[in-house]
Amino acid sequence: MTRIAAMIAGLVLIGCPAWWLATAFPDFPFWGQTLLAIYGSVLLGIAVHWVRAKQSGLPSFPMEIFKAGMYGVLAACIVFFGGGSLYGLAKYGSFDKAIGGNLWGMLVIFWGILGAFVSAGMALLFYAWRGPPWQARPRQGPWSSSPRLPSQSN
Repeated sequence: MTRIAAMIAGLVLIGCPAWWLATAFPDFPFWGQTLLAIYGSVLLGIAVHWVRAKQSGLPSFPMEIFKAGMYGVLAACIVFFGGGSLYGLAKYGSFDKAIGGNLWGMLVIFWGILGAFVSAGMALLFYAWRGPPWQARPRQGPWSSSPRLPSQSN
């Protein structure tokens, strides 16, 4: 029952940013690009985490999925606003002219909040779909094998 509730809550949280942007700003011209930035940054962070977890052989947990999504949002914000600042400085001679004056803070806040909704939804879906803990991938490395008892010969 808990996993079903987690799956429903996860799907609601994942769909929340798209629904909110569609109803709050129905004639917003950059709706698709905004959703691509929100969902893409979360999925980028989760993909990087998944590759690193697969290489190390360690199992992933839902909280790590949430953190990875938020790190993806943070990285995308840094790249977007850093690149926009440099572009504005090179083209217009001012940091704030490329993005839209004083909208920087509002964009970061909305990107972070909506990215947190999507990250939380992905973490809940991961919690709902993963198998039992004993079916985790076997660890690799020098300390991963079970201790061997000395053989007793009679």
